Amino acid sequence: MKKILTLITITALSAISLSAQDMESATTVYNEGATALNSGDKITALECFKEALSQAEMIGPEAEELAYNCRTYIPTLINAIGKELASENKLDSAIIVLNEAAAVAEEYGIEDVLVEAQALIPQLYMQQGNLYLNQKDFDKAFISYNEVVKINPNDAVAYLRIGQTARRTGDIETALTALNKAAELGQGNAANKEIAALYLSEANNRLKAKDYAAALDYAQKSQAVLSNPTAMQIAGTAALQTKNYSTAIENFEGFIAASPNARNIDQIRYQLATAYEATGDKTNACVNYKAILNNPQFAEYAKHKVNVELKCQ
Repeated sequence: MKKILTLITITALSAISLSAQDMESATTVYNEGATALNSGDKITALECFKEALSQAEMIGPEAEELAYNCRTYIPTLINAIGKELASENKLDSAIIVLNEAAAVAEEYGIEDVLVEAQALIPQLYMQQGNLYLNQKDFDKAFISYNEVVKINPNDAVAYLRIGQTARRTGDIETALTALNKAAELGQGNAANKEIAALYLSEANNRLKAKDYAAALDYAQKSQAVLSNPTAMQIAGTAALQTKNYSTAIENFEGFIAASPNARNIDQIRYQLATAYEATGDKTNACVNYKAILNNPQFAEYAKHKVNVELKCQ
């Protein structure tokens, strides 16, 4: 019986001795982390606190205070490292590290770090997208801006940028959806300019391809969003080609009213005269043919119309 009691006593004392040694080891590693932190070496400090936490969790309740301190420092340091990477424009790495900071802060219940990291991440995605946009890497910019709206679904500027990048990659449907969302969220002026420009670009492409019906449709859509002389010109030209003379006249007259000093004003008057003549409106046809009599490009044809065919007064 004495032997058994002696064995139990020895075992207990050994356990106490080992526990004390473990606590001493964890404390030593923790202090090494604190020293590294004081010297500005965040990476070494972080590794020390992680190791100290691992040891403290194995020790149990006796090391709870040490574990608590480690859980406070670890996400704070990860967050600080992420911010340093961001300040160095190492945005990909910064985003990865800040996501880790947010996850660890949430796990350890460090609310202030969680809030800060979660606020910084979409800002960095936006910054990243802007860099790609300036480099004309529209595919990567599109991805970055989409990450912003995944986090902040009411970010109007991000939707505007998604629309801009999608437009430049030819994804018209996605561009329109994003731009309309941007307008809905408060970026109406900027979004409408983009939408009008998108429709105008499509109208011009269709006109070059001699798809006059589509050119007219896109030009009118552009006009409906934002009045633009170029859209009027395209609409008028496409309408004239499809013999939709009333629409051609409306748009050419609108162009002249909006841009009376345009360099191509005589070309527009020539087309307008042609449209009026086709409808039998001799008076207005004569007015516009007379207006281009002094232009060498149209003079001979205009004189023939004024003096021979229409016999304008």
